Amino acid sequence: MERAKNILAKAAGYVLLVGMLFGLFVVITVPFEMSRMISAEAWPARKAVVNTSYASRKSSTRRPAYWRPEICGSYQDSGERFCVSRVSFGSFIFGSGEAEARAAIAKYPLGAQIDVYHAPDNPKETILDPHPSWHAMLTLLALGLGFLLTPLVLWLFRKRSV
Repeated sequence: MERAKNILAKAAGYVLLVGMLFGLFVVITVPFEMSRMISAEAWPARKAVVNTSYASRKSSTRRPAYWRPEICGSYQDSGERFCVSRVSFGSFIFGSGEAEARAAIAKYPLGAQIDVYHAPDNPKETILDPHPSWHAMLTLLALGLGFLLTPLVLWLFRKRSV
């Protein structure tokens, strides 16, 4: 019985450690993504027409295959071509990302007239939606804080009950 308790305590410790590491990662990375979302809201836009829109399956030896939207077209003012594979900041690929990629290409079909937003200091950095929902970012940040603070809360309650 004592051995089972020790194994369970070790497993709980590992779960808490992994949760803390996940929470730390989220708490560090999400604010950077949120700052990019804020800056993109002020980016200038250029009118364009979509010439190509498809879901592309990407693969590498270091990570499992995933899907990305590939939305390409030309700017109406200069005829210059553009390609976008990231529609907005603050979005995440869940699973393989195929559903998200297909939803993006459905939103930007062939022939659609769109606004392409670009960073003022780097016109090659482009997105199509500078005003995404903040819900996912705020939820992820709260989740990360929860995972990060759970061991501290458990430690405080353990101290009080002893």
